[in-house]
Amino acid sequence: MIGAIIGDIVGSRFEFNNHKSKEFELFHEDCRVTDDSIMTLAIAKALMETEKVIQSSTAMEDDSEYDSLLNRMSVTCMQRLGRMYPNCGFGGKFSQWIFKDSPEPYNSFGNGAAMRISPVGLFARTEREVRRLSGIITETTHNHDEGMKGSEAAAMAIFMAKHGYTKSEIRHSINRDYYQLDFTMDEIRGTYTFDVTCQGTVPQAIVAFLESASFEDAIRTAISIGGDSDTLAAITGAIAEAYYGVPDILREKALTYLDHELRTIYDEWCKFNKSESSPGKFHVLTKYIGKISEADSFGEWVIDNENDGTAENPIHMPFVHYKELVDSFVKEFYQFSSSHREYELTDYLSILERKGLTLASASMHDVDSLDAQCILALMMGAIRADRFSEGTLLSLFKDGSVEKWLKRLKSIDDENSEMEIE
Repeated sequence: MIGAIIGDIVGSRFEFNNHKSKEFELFHEDCRVTDDSIMTLAIAKALMETEKVIQSSTAMEDDSEYDSLLNRMSVTCMQRLGRMYPNCGFGGKFSQWIFKDSPEPYNSFGNGAAMRISPVGLFARTEREVRRLSGIITETTHNHDEGMKGSEAAAMAIFMAKHGYTKSEIRHSINRDYYQLDFTMDEIRGTYTFDVTCQGTVPQAIVAFLESASFEDAIRTAISIGGDSDTLAAITGAIAEAYYGVPDILREKALTYLDHELRTIYDEWCKFNKSESSPGKFHVLTKYIGKISEADSFGEWVIDNENDGTAENPIHMPFVHYKELVDSFVKEFYQFSSSHREYELTDYLSILERKGLTLASASMHDVDSLDAQCILALMMGAIRADRFSEGTLLSLFKDGSVEKWLKRLKSIDDENSEMEIE
């Protein structure tokens, strides 16, 4: 949820003064908390209050009773918190809804449906639950089909990001079930304009995340296309938080913008869902451990058996056709390297030389004695070597070396997490 709050705060000063670049001061004196953060916290409060009633009740028998309660709690919490902050940036119809004695949904497909939904993506335990909970909450106001779809798509992307799906898997799911993500940020930056609809905001926010290399880069990418900047960045930030985690320095700075009321809800949510803790520095890489262990193939050699080697029909050199899993891992590794320059991976050969390591001996080496920089240097070495010695990376995937290196990174993350707790 802090990812959505950061996106909202950073994007707030650009909502009506778009900035078509990734270069800007992240937090500024003109930044503020808007309706995006306030309604996100209201939905978090609704989920928490619903769970409190459920846990203390002996009469709750099925999902329909839970759904009805969550629906009522969503209305109650959004109205209560909304009335405390009437000038935070609500749209006209939603502002009227906030103050009605008997509020009814008003067939909206505005992007407000998606900007507040991140608690569902972080709380839900299954994809089915994502769909159910996002629908219950969204239908209180944005009951148009496009409003319902936008909310569910954002929540599903957050859920998948949190639960170890790769960017390619998230893209495939959104393409299949919600929107065609057939554009890039660079392609639309020059022509994209202010748009408060779900269909004109959610796909762009998701692509901003998919193109990012880190949490901060995701926020900057979202804002760089203009439009409804705070809402775009809030949706992108929520997905990026679930995928990358949030740097402590950004988290602590953002929290200074919350007053006592909002901070109290945020702190309660952290204790309730425990979703605000960092997933680990190497999570974007170590999530591949299970996928690698389950894979039946990483790629295959392609041999030219059709041409005869004459001048008219020269034989093509053999090459490896890698599976999408490997291509996805390599892409994410390069993104990780570019956003973590502290590991100096452009000088990976010197790192390995200092440890007396080569790729040939790496599979036999006890990785438990290697630090994170060395493990990352081995990975960079394997990826770079494959460009000059076709099949090197395939061999290291097949013999278990890559999986072993990733498990070492996972153990380093676990060790660091234990130290923080102590």
